[in-house]
Amino acid sequence: MTGILRRKILIISVMLIVVFLMIYGFLPRTLAVDIASVTRGPLQVTIEEEGRTRLKERFTLSAPTAGYMRRVHVKVGDSVTKEQVVAVLEPLRSQALDPRSRATAQTAVASAEAALKAASEREKVARADAVYLEQRLERLKALYEKGSIARDQFDQISAEAQKARAVQLSVKAEVSVAGSELERAKLTLQNFSAVSRDVNTMAVASPLSGTVFRVYRESEGAVNIGEPLMDIGNLRDLEVRVEVLSSDAVKIKPGTDILFKRWGRDEPLQGKVRLVEPAGFTKISSLGVEEQRVLVIADITSPPEQWSVLGDGFRMEAHFIVWEGNNVLQIPVSALFRSDRDWAVFVEERGKARKRIVEIGQRNGMAAEIMSGLKENEKILAYPDDSISEGTKIRQTK
Repeated sequence: MTGILRRKILIISVMLIVVFLMIYGFLPRTLAVDIASVTRGPLQVTIEEEGRTRLKERFTLSAPTAGYMRRVHVKVGDSVTKEQVVAVLEPLRSQALDPRSRATAQTAVASAEAALKAASEREKVARADAVYLEQRLERLKALYEKGSIARDQFDQISAEAQKARAVQLSVKAEVSVAGSELERAKLTLQNFSAVSRDVNTMAVASPLSGTVFRVYRESEGAVNIGEPLMDIGNLRDLEVRVEVLSSDAVKIKPGTDILFKRWGRDEPLQGKVRLVEPAGFTKISSLGVEEQRVLVIADITSPPEQWSVLGDGFRMEAHFIVWEGNNVLQIPVSALFRSDRDWAVFVEERGKARKRIVEIGQRNGMAAEIMSGLKENEKILAYPDDSISEGTKIRQTK
């Protein structure tokens, strides 16, 4: 074989290989996809939001009057009974006097002592005058009875004696007033910090049998009137507070069933909506978006033994069941895509993907109800993407 013939055979072989590779490159490839089945079964449409437990009845005990509170011995979590004394108030202690106030008080005591001494001396004078006029009245009375003096003179002496007695009583009252003023001035200097702990105390009792949820101040000290001391409530009397979007709140009504999940145990708790508040409020989301939300209050209907470990302010996920069906034809939501204004899916037929328009009904985050377009047990693409088109060869992912 000559060299020219060998070169021609080599060139023809290379050309055939190139053509073969080009043909192979343009052949449709078989794509590996996830295939799901159209099934029938129960379907629930829920609205999911975060909720928190709270006490239906929270009693905040406040100081009925200003006073000095003794140290509180009940702790958070302690059980208390109705009428049990949980705090004791004593009268307020006296304030310590600064040097100027003490000097002023001492001056007031000295002034009160002088006033008392002066009043006592006036009382002696008034007593002496009253005794003298009483004795003179006795002497003139004997003369008047004998007719030795005129009646007018006797009446004058009698009036003077009565006046002297009245002056004596008035001065005696002044002595009492001066003595009281002296005692009041001395009380300013007296220290009442070491007052008896059993006199004039006021007890604060629990209004119900329950559990202590919060102690605002444990140590002793002065408290003002109306100052909160502690919170008490009943752990068996819990409700769940859930903030939902106003667009979702219109789908919820009193009596709607709820499932409480992720509250700390695997089994969900049952509940029912008791109240959908009529007023909404604006709240800023974690992404900085203003949201209009509505407060929904729900009761836990599961037996208390199942949720006895819950307390006030515990977090849980509330799933409001707004629609429920038992025998629903359904597919995964991920299989749906838009075809103009319609919903469509890719159906697996003889190893190829075929687009089909479907009509859907209710749906949640996982599944959608099929009203028409599919039959039970048909195979569909679970996660179609842009690489899938009409007639694409497909196979099940291993």
